[in-house]
Amino acid sequence: MNKLLLAFTLIILNAGTVFAQISLEECYVLAKNNYPQIKKADLITKTRDYSITNANMGYIPKVLFSARASYQSDVTKIPFDVPYFDIPVLSNDQYKISVDIVQPIWDGGKIEAEKENIKAQSKSEESSLEVQLYNLKYRVNQLFFSILLLDEQLSQNELYAQDLERTYNMVKQSVKNGVANTSDIDAVAIEQVKTKQNKAKIEAVKESYKNALEILIGINIDNGLIKPEYTEITDYTVKRPELTYFSDKIDILEASKKNINASYMPTFDLFFSAGYGRPGLDMLDDSFQPYYIAGIKMDWTIAGFYTGERTKKIIELNKKSLELEKQTFLFNTNIDIQNQQAKIKQIKDTMSYDDEIVKLRTNIKKSSEIKMKQGTITVNDYMREVTAENLAKQGKILHEIELLQAVYEMKNIINQ
Repeated sequence: MNKLLLAFTLIILNAGTVFAQISLEECYVLAKNNYPQIKKADLITKTRDYSITNANMGYIPKVLFSARASYQSDVTKIPFDVPYFDIPVLSNDQYKISVDIVQPIWDGGKIEAEKENIKAQSKSEESSLEVQLYNLKYRVNQLFFSILLLDEQLSQNELYAQDLERTYNMVKQSVKNGVANTSDIDAVAIEQVKTKQNKAKIEAVKESYKNALEILIGINIDNGLIKPEYTEITDYTVKRPELTYFSDKIDILEASKKNINASYMPTFDLFFSAGYGRPGLDMLDDSFQPYYIAGIKMDWTIAGFYTGERTKKIIELNKKSLELEKQTFLFNTNIDIQNQQAKIKQIKDTMSYDDEIVKLRTNIKKSSEIKMKQGTITVNDYMREVTAENLAKQGKILHEIELLQAVYEMKNIINQ
């Protein structure tokens, strides 16, 4: 049911009308379907089907039409006379029109081996394409979480602007009461301008990331993105498409063994040849005559016995080479997993202090506000505490998004 709902959502999104925010999983699907290389999947399938059809043509009868006219300088003659018999002499000009039909009975398994090889090649190409498309997830993650972070920064920027507006009004009132001077108002106003400047900078960067993500997934995302839920990863089993790719490459080598085994086998064919010409099968009759020949034949090429076993050894060596590539990939991936686990732990350890830091910074700001109203500290001193609280909140937001991104990068590493 969930897959049906996702499919329905994607149909609506692709139609050009956006009714809701877009999730990270939807971006994965959209990016994959929008990537030009995805069209190659259909080409791989069609190529496989056409190739298998061509291979099956080996089962149908082979028909050869031929025609021949020739003149030879001499013909076969009987070198003596036979009493009472007039032995005809063949003409020097001879003619022949024929049709030859050969129906394979058994080809030693060559056609089936060829079909297995075609299927294995096609599957390997599909898994190779899947590896390329899987790498899109990394690009989606980078853009998706960058936009989320900028959205959170814009929200915090708005809260900070509201706080500065409240501070501005408070200082303005203090000037009226003679507690502060006009330069203190300017100090707050400068910070307000900086906040507007920072907002414009964030919006410009967000727009560039947004445009890049829209190009990648092929739809408009003006309604925004859905912030993913944080989930703990408990299973670190690697399920990357690269593993399937290595397996499919080994299957190609196994399929090639069948070709070698088939090369050891004899082949049997039925044949039929019919023709019309001069002379026919009766060499003593120099007239035009029809004829036919039918039978069964066997062909056995022993060349495969000379090279087959050595070729099999080469295949085994290639399999071992692929296995080493697979183990190297797993080795490097496990290192990436260890590094990512350490990164997630480091972010979590940092986050464990964020709430306390924000709470303390807020308390200090409130205390400074009272002192400023009492005239025991300057407005600039108070503004430093306001800025420090904002930076603490910004740091908390950054760490939350960093943790989410790190978790989804881990999911990308193991394909979960």
